[in-house]
Amino acid sequence: MNEPSIGIITPNDFIKRLPFGGGSGFIQNVARDIKGSLTVFGCGANGTALWKTYEIERNINFIATYPIDFPSAFPLRLKALTGYLKNRGRILKSNMDILYIHSPECTLPFIYGRNRKKVVFHQHGSGNPVATAKFNWARNRLLARLFDQMHREIYHRADWVIAIDRLCRAQAEKSGAGGKTSLLMNAVDMNQFRPDTAARSKARSHHEIAEADVVILFVGRLEEIKQVDRLVKSLVLLQKELPVHLFIAGDGSEAKTVRKLINTLNLSPVVHFLGQIQHNRLHEYYNAADVLALPSKMEGIPMVILEALACGTPVVASAVGGIPDLVRTGENGVLLNDTSIESIAAGIMQTRERNYERKAVSATVEELSSKKVAERLNEIFRQITG
Repeated sequence: MNEPSIGIITPNDFIKRLPFGGGSGFIQNVARDIKGSLTVFGCGANGTALWKTYEIERNINFIATYPIDFPSAFPLRLKALTGYLKNRGRILKSNMDILYIHSPECTLPFIYGRNRKKVVFHQHGSGNPVATAKFNWARNRLLARLFDQMHREIYHRADWVIAIDRLCRAQAEKSGAGGKTSLLMNAVDMNQFRPDTAARSKARSHHEIAEADVVILFVGRLEEIKQVDRLVKSLVLLQKELPVHLFIAGDGSEAKTVRKLINTLNLSPVVHFLGQIQHNRLHEYYNAADVLALPSKMEGIPMVILEALACGTPVVASAVGGIPDLVRTGENGVLLNDTSIESIAAGIMQTRERNYERKAVSATVEELSSKKVAERLNEIFRQITG
């Protein structure tokens, strides 16, 4: 049987790994196990050449279709929408059987008009991001309603909808997707992300951290929605009980504010800013950490949680989006129903008291290995193309 050719539509640059996000991590993890030919379309960040074909994996190509500057003084979602509206015709002329699309603003241009391809929309979160937009002028009811209407149009017109968690699936089915939905959580490459004592020793030695010290890790964008400031403030409480360090991997608009807070609280000796870590090195820091902390206001199924758990690192995270589908208190971490500074500190203390065994934590996400999730994706693509 001939496998369908897949065009993956994203708002990301897969050469420079910008902007960093869960959708790009998911694609990176499952792409090599998807059958058929794959072309990933995305943005050209900070000068990546447009419409040049880059090989990112064997038989997987990347093409940048519109330019962005990162960080940006303009909403990237609007840039993605206008970029794909402009380049819709050129993409449709490529020999793709299915467009597999990973954000609503990238999907909208491809669900109308003539000569459209089969569209699979992969929804990476149930929350309305307008409510927590980086730009204050974007946080208004009209734009929030427009975003919800955009989702409803996609649910009606897409050939299939993949929901990343149960909340997403319920939202899609209630709002017009009917029976054309699948629940498919994120996937993790468990060959790369696994318990690794050598990687742990290497990372800790590099930062001169003793094995007895407790390392807390945050990985992600430094934006208001992630509430990194609360995590930093929790260190003041934790220091009274533990020899503790915080690793912060990532960057964003709140970086200066977080650094200022750290200096104000005299925490500079125990907070390590790692910047953007290459994806193929992240496993070293997951293994070096004793707990991953993610006290966000809004999430879908965060790749950083999946990758940390696969490495055997327990997680303390807010009970939002699809996180309760991954993190189970007492089994692989602690769910926070409230993200006060005191609750974050108490959750981290709880992981230390339980003394989780890393292989047991890793086993809790075995069903979400990239190969198993890719098999389910291949079935969806075959079903749609008949």
